[in-house]
Amino acid sequence: MNKKYYDLSASFSENMVRYPGDPKCIIEEINSLEKGAVFALSEIKLGNHAGTHIDFPSHIILGGKNSSDFFISELIGDGIIIEVPINQLSITKDFILRQEIMPNDIVFFKTSNTHISKYKKIISNYVYIEQEAAWELVNRKARIVGIDYLNVDKDGEASLPVHQILLSNDALIVEGLELYGVPAGRCIIYIMPMKINNMDGLPARVVAKI
Repeated sequence: MNKKYYDLSASFSENMVRYPGDPKCIIEEINSLEKGAVFALSEIKLGNHAGTHIDFPSHIILGGKNSSDFFISELIGDGIIIEVPINQLSITKDFILRQEIMPNDIVFFKTSNTHISKYKKIISNYVYIEQEAAWELVNRKARIVGIDYLNVDKDGEASLPVHQILLSNDALIVEGLELYGVPAGRCIIYIMPMKINNMDGLPARVVAKI
């Protein structure tokens, strides 16, 4: 059976939602062919956690590993996209216990967040990962955990406890996934962040081969 590639990345635009306090994405035309320039050129300004992005441990751990400490091969591999029932408001430990997660899996959660636009006003009642569920993901040796909105933590959790649990155990985080129309199941996942050294997080193109 032929495999299909699915792009799990949100498109960058100036009106995409962003975590409160993060810089706004600005795309400014510098040179225009229509205005007589020899070549077109634009300037793009954005935060390093804009759009679909990956968090490295140094995002919340002083002296933690950063983008320079991971080979691209560590961001590609076997994974599973898990569909969370649309009426489930959070990802719980009991839910994780029922899933067939293998050691070293990249684990992405497809939730009701998938139906929330990433180009309108930010909302607070998104599906998040509970702390006990995060610990179970660590116990199951998930190496990367991703979700289809801006934050794996519950809104208002200023200390980012789920970030702390995952990143302190070298389980990286991907946020802002676009999973609408993507089937659940086992797959190969490719996470390809921009190549910038010593960063605590980076925008990434994320693809699944299913």
